[in-house]
Amino acid sequence: MRMIGWLAVAFIVLHGAMIVWLPGHAMGVSYAFLLAAPMMATVAMFYHHRQRQPAHPGWILAAASMGLWTLGMLASCIQDMTVATYVLAPAAVMLIYTLYGVPITYAIATVGTDASTWSQRAIDAFLALALGLLYFGLIQALNALNIVGNDVSPPLIAHLFDLENAYLAITALIRFFASDSRQQREFFGVLVVYTLSYALVAFYYNHHVALDAAPQTGSLYDLMVDVPFLLLAVSGLSPPRQDAPYPSPALARFVRTASPQLLALSVLVVAIFLMRHRFAWGAAGVVLVLLGSGLRSVLGEVRHAQIEGQLRDDQMRLAELAHIDVLTGVANRRAFEEAYARATAFRARRGVSLLMIDIDRFKQYNDFYGHPAGDRCLQSVARVLRSLEKRRSDVLARYGGEEFVLLMPDTTRAGALLLAQRLCDAVRHLDIEHTASPAGRVTVSIGGATLDAAGGSLGRELIEAADRALYLAKEGGRDRVEWASGPARD
Repeated sequence: MRMIGWLAVAFIVLHGAMIVWLPGHAMGVSYAFLLAAPMMATVAMFYHHRQRQPAHPGWILAAASMGLWTLGMLASCIQDMTVATYVLAPAAVMLIYTLYGVPITYAIATVGTDASTWSQRAIDAFLALALGLLYFGLIQALNALNIVGNDVSPPLIAHLFDLENAYLAITALIRFFASDSRQQREFFGVLVVYTLSYALVAFYYNHHVALDAAPQTGSLYDLMVDVPFLLLAVSGLSPPRQDAPYPSPALARFVRTASPQLLALSVLVVAIFLMRHRFAWGAAGVVLVLLGSGLRSVLGEVRHAQIEGQLRDDQMRLAELAHIDVLTGVANRRAFEEAYARATAFRARRGVSLLMIDIDRFKQYNDFYGHPAGDRCLQSVARVLRSLEKRRSDVLARYGGEEFVLLMPDTTRAGALLLAQRLCDAVRHLDIEHTASPAGRVTVSIGGATLDAAGGSLGRELIEAADRALYLAKEGGRDRVEWASGPARD
């Protein structure tokens, strides 16, 4: 890093030495260095963009500004080297120098802000371009009041460029102090170094050099013009300070939200001033601001509505996932507990029935066939149980391990018993091999209980009753249904 700094110093020293050694070609020599400096800054910005992961759009915008400034300097060089009659600031060259600030303005208004859609970005880009064009129109309008022959008023041009440079420096400084991420702080820190140094150099050069000490390019004063561009190239290679304090989240959010609005406000202010001299241009600018800001607000509301909709959908999916057993796809124990609490609190007129379903000798199955086969067995049994669960009010859940539970609101003992026997038959007909089972295949045992509508057990007693019935079914030989009030065989 120190080597790069010394190379920048050597560039400036060489610039001055060439002017001294070749006084007869001082203008051409100086223009060569004044073109090389912004070109080096342009290349450095592209290099920074490629080196940053993830890529940061601000570096490309800074490179675009440097490219425009280089183009403006090239136009000045062609004019001074080829045109006999010297004109300080022709309209074409002045337009390029004015538009040079458009990419930086766009970067300050949009980098790291909440706007994320291409349409919002396009509106911001259009407003940034409109700001540059309207400001150029204001310069031309004010210059028209100071025409003397074919020349325009140089001090007025200098003051107007001072305003543009101060605007860029102040807004970049605001974004730097409100940056809440390392990438943004790095970019806006580099931008602050450049815009502040450029504003100071341009102020001194435009007011005291170009208008008094050295009206033509080719003096040692030109060395100061190299400085902002070399600082931009060098400072971008320096790592950001990790110990720099970050702003409060509220300030960062406010600046991110207000930055695009400040761009629109800037366009509006310039348009209003321009209306005094060129009413049609100024009025068009006001209309563009109103339309652009209004459309941007509408697009922002649409975007927020889409985000809120996506968040609601995500929340619903997460809520569903929180109530689903991942392996079997049926409800999990949490979902069953919530459904059970509702069912027992608001018993239907025919009561609530509950089935506790357990795969017989599942531990031996897992040990003999392996856990992957055990998972497939659980999934197959769950599919069969779910296929027989016909009513939307019924809740089939994995209660734990190889145990399932079926909650059936508004179901009598007779109806639940009939379904339990069908479940036993269906699992047996899966014909999943199980050598440790007396039946030679996978079977289930079921315990059931019913909570009458007019009274009966409350709280956990229905679950406990069904669990006791399941224990009796296993003790009675498995592959059977046992009810809390008495046995029932299929």
